[in-house]
Amino acid sequence: MNISNLRHIKNNHTLFIYNKYQPNFIFAVLMLCLSSSIMIAQDTEVVDTTNYKADSSLLSLQQCINFALQNNAAIKNAELDIDAEIMTKKAAYTKFYPSISATSGAFKSVNPFVDVDMKDVELKVSSSDANVNDVLQTLYNTYGPYLSNIDLNMKMVDDGIYVSVMAVQPVYAGGRIVNGNKLANLGIDAMQLKSDLTEKDVIAKTEDAFWLVVSLQEKYKTVNAFTTLLDTLYKDVAGACEAGLTTKNDLLKVKIKQNELRSNELKLRNGIVLAKMALCQQIGLDYDENLTIAETNDSIDNPWQYAVNFDMAVENRDEAKLLNISVDVERFKEKMTRGEYLPQVGIGAAYTYNNLLDKNANNALVFATISVPISGWWEGHYNIKKQKIQTQIAANTRDNANQLLKLQMIQMWNELTELYQQVEYSAEAVEQAKDNYKYVKDYYDAGMSTIAELLEAQSLLQQSYDAYNDAVIDYRKSLTTYRLNSGITY
Repeated sequence: MNISNLRHIKNNHTLFIYNKYQPNFIFAVLMLCLSSSIMIAQDTEVVDTTNYKADSSLLSLQQCINFALQNNAAIKNAELDIDAEIMTKKAAYTKFYPSISATSGAFKSVNPFVDVDMKDVELKVSSSDANVNDVLQTLYNTYGPYLSNIDLNMKMVDDGIYVSVMAVQPVYAGGRIVNGNKLANLGIDAMQLKSDLTEKDVIAKTEDAFWLVVSLQEKYKTVNAFTTLLDTLYKDVAGACEAGLTTKNDLLKVKIKQNELRSNELKLRNGIVLAKMALCQQIGLDYDENLTIAETNDSIDNPWQYAVNFDMAVENRDEAKLLNISVDVERFKEKMTRGEYLPQVGIGAAYTYNNLLDKNANNALVFATISVPISGWWEGHYNIKKQKIQTQIAANTRDNANQLLKLQMIQMWNELTELYQQVEYSAEAVEQAKDNYKYVKDYYDAGMSTIAELLEAQSLLQQSYDAYNDAVIDYRKSLTTYRLNSGITY
């Protein structure tokens, strides 16, 4: 509220107040009904944040929102969460391609793996040809006795190396690869919605911080204006006291009121500094004491121009979309569980190389595999039923939450219309307090009212200003909350 309308008029050493009251804003902390906050969709104002200097700029509400969306850590983390989900999707997509593995090794044994003594080997040599048998028998009879005295021993495979490379292409995995990729896509969608909710929460908190500064500045102007009034009144009463027209007690009453207002001025100055610091922290700018906030439009919009269909508003909310995704996730998990108990089919190829007998050996092969769980279906039957139950639980949770969201929308609408009426009532109260003050002041000047009654009338006028300011800011907060939840753009 601009206090320039509080004009000081001296008429026979008498102070009058007249004004055309204009609304102002005061801040109260915005409490959202859901843990997830909601966004404000405003016409975007392009702001260049390059080399911005807070100490030389006039910040509007939209500029503060733009700075917050660019600099706030929560927004940056939300974007990183989306990037992480994209990496998860890419990782899931690799399951469509062959898996390739390679194995290599070398060894040296203390003793050979093959160690055979010829005496331990029973040789039985024969042939179907009688002539060959005669020759063999003759050789054995001639040389056999000599062989028994010879120590024959065969040792081999005491060192070697081996290498193998294998590629396996999944042909059918029970649908788990396809459904896994669909789950990854849902993860990206869910993270995008959560990012939107984070953005809305940042916007809401930025507005809170902005209106806190505005409200404290307006309250300071109000207190400062009434302090000036009291200073003038003190001079008038002091002059009357010296002339013997009033008592010192009246002068002390004015002095006490002056001290009270000056104390409030000090508290408000300190509060403005802290509020500006909080605003700068929220929007990612360095604090400077010369930071100024742009004047705001005092007009109050009629809430009926923002009336919406509650069912459609709930359907379009990010929270409702997340609930739908949660049901879809459980359905895909059900398919994934079923896929664990379906046949698994794959094809592959392999190449091997070894040198175990001091000789290079190469080989290659192709193969096909099929794995069919048999006894696992008993366990799988219950696991699939369990996942179906989880899907139903998610659907029930979604339906119940949607009903609560609709009730919340109705509650916010009722609160909005009530606060609009409260603004009108507070505006009437201001006019009445102004008339009352002028009435008491006229009577005081005529000697028909006491200084205590005049101070009380002035206090009531100040309270009416504060009450109107509180009503206006409460209405603006309620309107912002309603518009954010209903998806109304600015």
